[in-house]
Parts: sequence; C-alpha cells; structure tokens
Amino acid sequence: MPADDLLHGAGIDLAGLGQLVTDFIEQRLHHAPLGRTVTPAFVDRALRAEALGDVITDEGLGVATAWKTFRRAVVPNTIAIDSERFLAFIPMAPSAASVWMDAAVSAASFAAESWMESGGAVAAENQVLTMLASAAGLPPRAGGCFMSGGSIGNLSALAVARANAGGRPFVAVADTAHASVKNSLDLLGLQPLIVPTAADARMTAAALRAVIDGRDDVGIVVAAGGSTNAGIIDELSGIADVAAHIGAWFHVDGAYGAAALLLPELRSAFDGIERADSFIVDPHKWLFAPAGSCALIYRNPALAAAVHTQHGPYVDVLHDADEASLNPCDFGFQLTRRASGLPLWFALAVHGIEAHRQAIRAGIDLARRAADRLAATPGVELVIRPQLGVVLFRRDGWGANEWRSWATRLLAEGVAFGAPSTFRGAAVGRLVFMHPLTTDSIIDEIIASLSSSTPAGGV
Repeated sequence: MPADDLLHGAGIDLAGLGQLVTDFIEQRLHHAPLGRTVTPAFVDRALRAEALGDVITDEGLGVATAWKTFRRAVVPNTIAIDSERFLAFIPMAPSAASVWMDAAVSAASFAAESWMESGGAVAAENQVLTMLASAAGLPPRAGGCFMSGGSIGNLSALAVARANAGGRPFVAVADTAHASVKNSLDLLGLQPLIVPTAADARMTAAALRAVIDGRDDVGIVVAAGGSTNAGIIDELSGIADVAAHIGAWFHVDGAYGAAALLLPELRSAFDGIERADSFIVDPHKWLFAPAGSCALIYRNPALAAAVHTQHGPYVDVLHDADEASLNPCDFGFQLTRRASGLPLWFALAVHGIEAHRQAIRAGIDLARRAADRLAATPGVELVIRPQLGVVLFRRDGWGANEWRSWATRLLAEGVAFGAPSTFRGAAVGRLVFMHPLTTDSIIDEIIASLSSSTPAGGV
C-alpha cells in the first residue's frame, strides 16, 4: 500500500471502527458507568501487563485488538465525569446533541481562530457569546471568544486587565478565589491582595473597601460569579461600585456558576455582572457541553485585541483594520483552537435556552434537597446553605482522614465519586449536583453511608 494511504483515504480498512465508536457514544449517552480510579503503581504492576500491554508498536495492533484494549483497560479504569454519580470537583453532563456535534467538529477538524478559515464556525460561536453577554446585561459591542477552559480564560482576561491597570500591580481577590486566578497572577507578575470573605463565604464590598483603604496600587478586582468550592456568588454590585471608584478593571470568574444567571429567579443574585469589564463561564460545566470550552467575554473587545493579537509572517494575513472583523484568536492567549463553542450552539439551536434553564434548575433543586436531608441527619450539619449546586457539610468527629476514607468507600461501592474539601482550613464533605439524572435515591445512599460509617482506620 502506498505510504500516503496508510492513515488516510477511502481505501483504509478500519474494520467497522465507525460503528464501534457510534455504538459506544450511544451507550455512553444512555448511561455512563461510574468507573474507578487506578494508581500509577497499579498500572505498572497489573494494568500494563494484563490489559494495556505493549500497545504502541511499529506494526500496530489492528482495529479489533486496539479497540478491545481501549474498552478493557481505559474505560473501566477511568472515573466518568459525565456519570450521574460523579459529585466531586465540578462535574460534566454534556447533552446528547452537544456530544454528537462535538464528534462532528472533531471529524471535520474545524478550526475557529479566524474569520479567514472558519467564518461559519466563528459566526455560530458568536451567536452564543452574544446570548451570554446579553443575559449578563453587557452592551451590544461586548464580545470575545471561546477558550479551552476557565484557567486560560482567566489568564487571558487578566492579561488584558494588567494592560489597562495603569501600572498598578495589586489585584484584589477573595480568599476563596479559584486556583487558576492565583496561578494567573503569578504568571503575569501581578500581586494578589487577599480579601477575607464573610461567614457565608461571600466577598462583600465592605470587606473590599477595608482591604484597599488608603492604597493606590490596586488596578484589578476579581470576584466570583459562583465560587468553585462553595458555589457562592460574591456581592457583585457593591464590588463593581468599589472597582469603579478606584478605576480598577472588574473581572468576574463565573466559570462554574455564571450559567445560573440565565434563570430569571436567580438573575438578581448576579446584579453587578453587567458592569464587569470581563467575565468567563465554562459551557462544559453548567451549560452541558463537552469538555474543553470557556466563553470569555469583554465589555470592550478592542482592548483585548490590543493585547492578544499575534503578529508574524504567516499570521498577519488574518488581521483586518475593521474592528467588526476581529478574530477569536485576537481575544485570548490561544491561536490554534477547535470550535469548542459549536456543540453548545447546536444544543441551543436544537433545544432552546429554556431546556438548558430547566437542566440548571435540576441541579439547584437536587442540592437543596440534599442539604435538607443532610441537615436532618444526626451528627451532620451544613457548613452553609447552598446558593447554587454545591453542598458543604460536616460530620461530628471527622477530619481529613475520615473524609478520605468515606470518599474511597463510596467509590469502591459504586455509590458516588466525591472528593472531600476544606472550609476555613477544616476538612468537610463536599457534593456538587449538576447532572439532571442524579436521583434522590443516590442522595439517600450517600446519607446512609454517613450514618453507617465507622471511618476510623480507613477503608
């Protein structure tokens, strides 16, 4: 066979691989098994010898053996973030429509960094960005791009903020700020100015004023539109007042929670986000898109283009003097990227915004019911009432070791995957409700495990 026909072309015999993958996707959409986690030592001792083996060889294994290895070694030994029993970190629950469009985007190799290459994809993604900016109350000129995730979204926004901070190096951030914010500041050479949050884990305008009082070196203020650890929305309106008073850039990290501003009953909780200079929201979290998407939106996209537009012999052809023709790659620190906004665009086109609102509500309702049941469980108390979909709780006498043992046992028994956390330095239990198919019976199983656990000594 000619060398140029080994990997591509109509003559490639993939032994029904397309059907295998299609069947796998359909099964996965129907039900994602929770799976399990394996350690590097396990892989070295057992998985490598019994399942993975010597997979990457000069000759290749062929479709049948390679696929069998994937199903036997990779799938069951990987935690399913898209399982209705995944309640740790921030889960994912991609809709069926978004998954199929994600597969189509991969098959088509759609790039989406410029109008020159992908006008159709860019236009479709911009419809989603416009919808989100409008929901947040930003002016019509607002816009931005899709990035690969919240971390690079925050980094990109803060780079623009730094350029517009007038040389002031300090950034006011809550003591609950996401790790990606703190990491971005370090990468950008900016200094965090920590603002203590209130008992309810909320950053307030009063606390911000107290910290910056008498200072003239604070050029950026970062607030949370739904903190990742506790799911709390900061006092955005008051914080916006403070930022405006000192002439600071106002950024809202809404990677997890800002999708909830689509709900009319929660919109007032986000009052003030309409005054943000930039904000992010991750569709792969609470907008039910596949992994790898962050909507990064600026009040004035031209300010971002002044920072992020890249120049070089082969990329200068992408640029245009017309602001309306600015490219997605001009708004963030990422040139080549896939069209990660298309899966959400397609799901919105298929089902509409209201279906997504209902799915978001499902997680909030689950969190509230779980909180009520936990609060009624002897020996268990809530840390704070959930505002969105995150529930933090304590159990009498439990520390970090007990919480780890409990979480390990939950996973081993197939009940759920939960990852303990900390609040004010103390170990706590943490559950995140996002998947609309998580049931009350799963909550019951978790509460039963708390009631019956004897954690001393571990699992």
